[in-house]
Amino acid sequence: MKKITFLVAMFFIATFSFSQTNLTTAVDFTENDITGVQRHLFDILDGGQYVLIDFFYSD
Repeated sequence: MKKITFLVAMFFIATFSFSQTNLTTAVDFTENDITGVQRHLFDILDGGQYVLIDFFYSD
């Protein structure tokens, strides 16, 4: 019974939790990649490519 309750709870958590923002428009920004080349977000998106932005912080 505990397993079924756990599975039902996990189903509802996974179904009704949202990790996405409600923004509908990306904000353009410019950054340098690891090779030092300056990149614009909208240039990449206009080329039909996907963008994964990893916000990683190390102290």
